[in-house]
Amino acid sequence: MKAAMTYWLDEIGGKIGRSETELKPFGYRMAPVTQWEILISEENIKVEKGKPVILRVKPVDIPENTMVGPLSIMRHALGIVKDVVECGIPGRVEDAKCINRVLFIPVEDGEIKKDDLVGVLKVFYIRTGMLSKLLGLNPPKVELRKHVSEANITWRDNGNIYRERAKIEAFGYTRSHIGVWETLIADEDVSVRKGDVVRIRIREVKLPPSTVVVPLSIMRHACGTVLDVVELGKPRKVEEEKRIKQAVFLAVEDGKIEKGDLIGVINVYYVGLTGVRSIIEDKVPERVRLVYRKGEKIIRKEVTVEPFGYVRSPVARWEALIADETRELRYGEPVVVRVKKIRVPPNTVIYPLQIMRHAYGSVADIFCDHPPWKVEEGGEIRKVVFLPLLDGEVREGELLGVLNFYSVEISPIGKVRQWLNNWIDEMGKTFAEPNWPIW
Repeated sequence: MKAAMTYWLDEIGGKIGRSETELKPFGYRMAPVTQWEILISEENIKVEKGKPVILRVKPVDIPENTMVGPLSIMRHALGIVKDVVECGIPGRVEDAKCINRVLFIPVEDGEIKKDDLVGVLKVFYIRTGMLSKLLGLNPPKVELRKHVSEANITWRDNGNIYRERAKIEAFGYTRSHIGVWETLIADEDVSVRKGDVVRIRIREVKLPPSTVVVPLSIMRHACGTVLDVVELGKPRKVEEEKRIKQAVFLAVEDGKIEKGDLIGVINVYYVGLTGVRSIIEDKVPERVRLVYRKGEKIIRKEVTVEPFGYVRSPVARWEALIADETRELRYGEPVVVRVKKIRVPPNTVIYPLQIMRHAYGSVADIFCDHPPWKVEEGGEIRKVVFLPLLDGEVREGELLGVLNFYSVEISPIGKVRQWLNNWIDEMGKTFAEPNWPIW
C-alpha cells in the first residue's frame, strides 16, 4: 500500500515536503521493559486554554528499534503532552530518533516556564519483522539506564499554580502486559462547544501502586474523546497509589455531557521494578449510560458493564491511517476525516503510534458515529478525529497516523489476579539475577 507523507522541511510553519512511501505489512515483538525519558521545556511560552502549541523541549535522543509514547496522567499544571515531534523528517522505528518538540494541549490559560517538567516519555524496545515471522522473533536485549534531571514540578491547588525545583530520577519499569479497564463516568453536567478542551469531574478512580494508564482508543461519547486523566494536587510517582478525579475531554461537536454519562475508558496496566505487589480489588458490575450518535440522533442508553481484565500479547502489528478524502483544516478545530477502511479483529486493543506523522497535526482518536464496539467483538475504522496545529488541508491519500494492534485474552478479575501473581513470581526471580537491570 502506498501513502503520501507530509513534513516540515525546516521549521514548523515553514516549507512543507511531500514524498510517497510504500507501506508494508510489518509488526514487532516488544521487550518486557520500558525506559523513561523526561520532557523539559526549553522556553517560556504563554498558552491559552484549548489552543494546542508546539513546545520546544530539551532534546531527547532515542535509540534505534524503539517506539515512544507520553506517560498518561497530566504532568503539568497547565495541560498535557498529546504527541511528540521528531527533529527533521519522521524516520522509521528502526532508526535512531531525536525528540525536540512536543504537541502540548493547554487546559488552562497561563505560562509554561523554561525548565518546567511538561511530561514523561515512555520508550519501548522492539524487534520488527514481517507479519508471517513475528512468532519466531526474540525480543531485543535491553539495559535500563538510570539518569537524574533537574526540573520544575508544577501543579494546581485551589486555582493556584505551584512550582517546585526537584531532582527527577528517570529509570523505567518492567511490563506485565496485564491490565484491567476502568470506566470514566461524568460526575457533573457540562455543555461543550466544538474544539473545547475541558476538565470534567468524574467519579473517583482509585489506581493501585505500580500501575500506568492509557486511554482506550475509540471515541466513547457522542460529543468527543478523553485525551488524558488528572490527579489533583502534587503529581505522584508511578509506584504510589493515585486517585483520579478529572478527565481532559476534547469536544468534537457541540453538545452536553450529563452526570452519569460514560465519557471514556482507561487501560490500567500493572508494572514494576523491584517491589511489585498484587493489588487487584474485586469489583461489581456497574451501570453506565452510553451516549452515541445514530444518524442525526443522539442515543442515551443505560447498560451494565461487567468487570473484566486481560493479558496483552507482546507481539503486535501496525495499521496505517490514510486519508480517504480531502478536508480543509483550521487551527485548533478538530475535524473528522474519512480514512481507508481498517478491519479490527475481535479481542484487539488499539493504541496510536506516537511521533506526529502529518505536518498539519495529529490524530486524536478513532471517530465513532454508532454504538462503540466491544473489544471482544471487533469492528471497523472508517473515520478519525484529527487535531490541526495550523490552517491547511489534509489531502486524499496522505498518511495521517499509524495504529498499534494488540491481541488480548479477556477474563474475569479472578483469572486476571492469578495471571498477575504468576508474573510477580517470575519478576522476583528476575530482580534477583546478578545482571539486572539488563534484560
